[in-house]
Amino acid sequence: MPHAPVLGDLATPVTVIDADTGVGEIEAMIRADPESLGLVAIDHEIPYVLDRSYLENVLAGRLGYGRALLFRRPARAILRGPALVLPAATAWDDAARAVLNRPSGTKATPVVVRYDDGRLGIAPVGPLVEHLSRRYESLAQQDILTGLGNRRRLTEAAGAVLSRDDRPVALMLIDLDRFKEINDELGHTRGDELLRQVAGVLDAASQAEGATVYRLGDDEFVLLLDDLADDSGECLEKLGRRLLHDIQGPFTVGGVPITVEASLGIARTHPGRRELGDLLAGADTAMYAAKRHRTAVELWRPELAAESSTDLRLQAELRAAIDQGQLVLHYQPLVDARTGTTTSLEALVRWDHPRHGLLTPATFLPEAERSEVITALTDRILTDAVRQTASWHRAGWRVPVAVNLPAPVLAQDRIVGVIAGLLAEYDLPAASLKVEITESAVMTRPERSADRLRAIRELGVRIAMDDFGTGYTSLALLTQLPLDELKLDRAFVHRIHDPRDRTIVEAVAAMAKGLRLTLVAEGVEDQQTADILRDTGFDVLQGYHFGRPAPSRETAPRAA
Repeated sequence: MPHAPVLGDLATPVTVIDADTGVGEIEAMIRADPESLGLVAIDHEIPYVLDRSYLENVLAGRLGYGRALLFRRPARAILRGPALVLPAATAWDDAARAVLNRPSGTKATPVVVRYDDGRLGIAPVGPLVEHLSRRYESLAQQDILTGLGNRRRLTEAAGAVLSRDDRPVALMLIDLDRFKEINDELGHTRGDELLRQVAGVLDAASQAEGATVYRLGDDEFVLLLDDLADDSGECLEKLGRRLLHDIQGPFTVGGVPITVEASLGIARTHPGRRELGDLLAGADTAMYAAKRHRTAVELWRPELAAESSTDLRLQAELRAAIDQGQLVLHYQPLVDARTGTTTSLEALVRWDHPRHGLLTPATFLPEAERSEVITALTDRILTDAVRQTASWHRAGWRVPVAVNLPAPVLAQDRIVGVIAGLLAEYDLPAASLKVEITESAVMTRPERSADRLRAIRELGVRIAMDDFGTGYTSLALLTQLPLDELKLDRAFVHRIHDPRDRTIVEAVAAMAKGLRLTLVAEGVEDQQTADILRDTGFDVLQGYHFGRPAPSRETAPRAA
């Protein structure tokens, strides 16, 4: 493998003279060797360069001397500033920078090269400057963080590929899911390290597939495929899923194992449409459809464009809905498994849309969690829930209310102060509020989440883990988080009549009891299921069998 160019590769041997050598003698030496760049004169052990161009100007009188005046004088009379002397092992990049940092008027003077054995050589500066110019041009097309090509290089490469013939070209756009949460939890330095590791894996995987990968910015990567033996949608989707599998990890960042989830959109060229802008727009639309549909991979198709515009309108309308009071809370009871009495309520948001009527969270929360609007939405839900709970509390209805904290909100340090401020503003005892989190909300960095949840719990607020069993790190998380309740996911509840699934539920119940957690089952829809859960050891039950979510005016009597 060839080594990186060093200054010694560029240098040629040089004649070294004493500064007492006469100018006439120097002229004769220069004329005797037409290939020589010049000489090096030593004066008091300091080297000076007398290059051919400078000597010719001196002897022709162009620098104010004249040949007749100087012919018999020593070299010392025409010496300029000391030479730039660099080791032979100096990299070209470093040598070029040293040349350009010299005072004006000396930048073209050759460089003196010193070898390990003490010999001297001389190197021209032209190749060094040209090299540095090409290097900067290359860097301008390179992503500094990952070393991958950037958008500029993608534009150049795609332009060449798309213009050469009609062969099919495809573009894949990959976006890491919930990367903002990783940055918030781990910090940007470790977030950058994760991006570097992902980029390395993507680069190797794409080369194996005959593709080239680029980083567009943030957590977005693009693969350009220009030599497709099969450009069918099925083949491209299979390749996309292989790539997502390759970058899944886990990656170790700061001692923390991180599993990466991502969404991938694919766009292909079509007859008469071979523009990079079209491919990027199509892949971007498909990628967001993959996030929305939770399919991981989507191939662009015309109907996705309509969905995309709908999502943008939805976000804009949701921001307005928060300000205009269109969000309303419905409350669902949680009951004691043995007595059937209400032990608490869960606040569930609905959107009273002016055109579409009452919308459930599934229609707008996933989109909200992909934007900053989730913070304002959660603040609104918390405020309304605490205000309503305080009203019931003053009326003598002392049933606690639970509110869900989405992952992007739990990742913010501000949430502790928000909760504390609301409790103080509405004079509500902290024990009357409960927050519910999901496993995915704390998987990125359990220790950081545990600290934040511990601060919330120290206020007197109870902590519940919702949808337990849907993640693969559940058991480890239980011992790290300050939990009071464990809510078994409805998927297990619905399968509890199967003896094999019941064994799993019984094991979860025993574990929860060992950890002294209140065990809650959600999704209970009939009395038979309720009886089984009660006998299995569940403390609290929730589901349509005990009551559907209802507005506060219909909930108050049940809370009495």
